[in-house]
Amino acid sequence: MHKIDQILKTLGLSENETKVFLGALKTGQATVSRIAYEAGIARTYAYELVEQLKTKGLLAEVEEKGKKKLEALDFEGLMAYIARKKRETEKLEKELERATSEFHALRTYIPQKTKVRFFEGVAGIKSINSEIRKDLEKLSKPYQFYVVFSADRMEEVLPGWIEHNEHIYYEPHMKKFAIISETPMLPKFLGQVEKHQQINFRFKIWPKEKNEFPTDTLCWQNKIAILDMKGHPSGIIIENKAVVETFIMWFSQMWDSLK
Repeated sequence: MHKIDQILKTLGLSENETKVFLGALKTGQATVSRIAYEAGIARTYAYELVEQLKTKGLLAEVEEKGKKKLEALDFEGLMAYIARKKRETEKLEKELERATSEFHALRTYIPQKTKVRFFEGVAGIKSINSEIRKDLEKLSKPYQFYVVFSADRMEEVLPGWIEHNEHIYYEPHMKKFAIISETPMLPKFLGQVEKHQQINFRFKIWPKEKNEFPTDTLCWQNKIAILDMKGHPSGIIIENKAVVETFIMWFSQMWDSLK
């Protein structure tokens, strides 16, 4: 009986509705009083629960010799009920998908909690890069991706990353904006960019007179990653819309200041 209890509760029945339904299942065609006794529920309360179950289509009213009685769905009826609920859920899912923009518009008024995750070592750097790739692969609408980095710092942490194309995130809907330190590895990196014909890739050079970036900063969706590429490799991912908006403002100022 325990398994049936759990199934009924998963279908959305309350504990007392489950007791009444099982009571009706045991008694067959019976009066509310008989079902209430079997379920261990007060008769006056049982009437309310019976009406709820009738509304859900789990109890049917039958007439026997002029007396009205109740009968629970049999096995086939319960399976049909589950199938109907499945169809209703699938329909609801499609309707929710159509209302996606409206749903997200309502959520913009909900305060966002900041989520911060820390990563250590070369494996941590690779994990961050992997997460970025997976996030970008899921997007189907045009979006912008921002990065500020040094090709030489990246080479120190991930030797051969240019040849293996481990840092060039390119997706059909992406517009990538990069500010890159002027370093010896820069020409090699730009050659790789040209080789892959990244028409949506725009970049500006951060002159060597202003020093080399010690971190690699990447910004996408509502996330920003800051990778420490100097000394012991490590990084963090911050998920916060306000932080991302602030970074993009800073990035725009830097971008406009460069040739």
